[in-house]
Amino acid sequence: MCFQLTKKHDLLKKNIRSLAVQQLRPLAGENDRTCGPPYKAIDVMAKNRLLGLLVPREEGGEGAGFLDTCLVLEEISKECPVSALCCSSQNLGTHLLSKEGAPSQKEKFMAGLLQGKAIFGYILPGGTSQDIADVAASFSGENDPFVINSAECFVMNGEEAEVVVVFARKGESMRCFLIEKRFQGFSCAGSKGLSGSERSATCKAVLNNCRVPAGNTLGQEIKGEEILSNFIHQSACFAAARALGIGEGALTYAVEYSKKREQFGRPIKEFQAIRAMLADMSAAVEASRYLTYKAGAALDERSRERGQLSCTAKVVASKMAMEVTRDAIQVTGGYGY
Repeated sequence: MCFQLTKKHDLLKKNIRSLAVQQLRPLAGENDRTCGPPYKAIDVMAKNRLLGLLVPREEGGEGAGFLDTCLVLEEISKECPVSALCCSSQNLGTHLLSKEGAPSQKEKFMAGLLQGKAIFGYILPGGTSQDIADVAASFSGENDPFVINSAECFVMNGEEAEVVVVFARKGESMRCFLIEKRFQGFSCAGSKGLSGSERSATCKAVLNNCRVPAGNTLGQEIKGEEILSNFIHQSACFAAARALGIGEGALTYAVEYSKKREQFGRPIKEFQAIRAMLADMSAAVEASRYLTYKAGAALDERSRERGQLSCTAKVVASKMAMEVTRDAIQVTGGYGY
């Protein structure tokens, strides 16, 4: 598998880096203080065509690949993880709709999602699990309408989402449904933050005899598990890319700080303990970069290893982000808080 970055990739990273520094970094503080989707950042990303990276050009997107999308999320996450999280969820939604949606569904939802005027939400199996066997929602009915029920679960962007993707089972069958905000029986409240993204709009949701018309089923019934499996792998890969950006941003800040902060008449970067800590942080970031890029390339090539690589990258990169940000606080002392 080849995932060597090309000059095109390098240019993409440079352009997104410039955009993130100039237009998203100034919004980061506000995004951290406001619970819910970062609408100003969404507007910036929509105007720069970053919400439909995986959607073909003929449908209004960019026709980019998963590795390209990982690079975008990495650079945005360095400056504003909340914006990167929203960019990630919108791209998951537009790609899913592009791949599996009927023409009428694309006509109804795609433009709003690409323009950032409609927010995409989703419920993964068990709320937090990424095992397709843990799908908590169930559906009944044979056609129009379907009736969906689920115990309390967690939904990304639930309170703000115009459309939420839900996977539900009926015996051995699994289907994917597009739940609209207005549907009776779908309720969510009480946005809760996530560790490391306290202001993300994640909330509890309940599906209680939610009636869904046949026109809101996504993809073929026989492809339900395949659609969910692909969605989980893509979500994991994007989570790894965001974690990579967080860790890399923290490392960069710590390195720059160590060059300027002086103790005993010299920069702290010259102290052996600090140098060793920065070296370990750098090694962890690079290992995560390798796995994340390899997972993105595997998704592009539809490699048989794409699921394992995506989930491995998520685990490794997420752990790295926690450890590197913790060590960055140690390097920067009181300023790290």
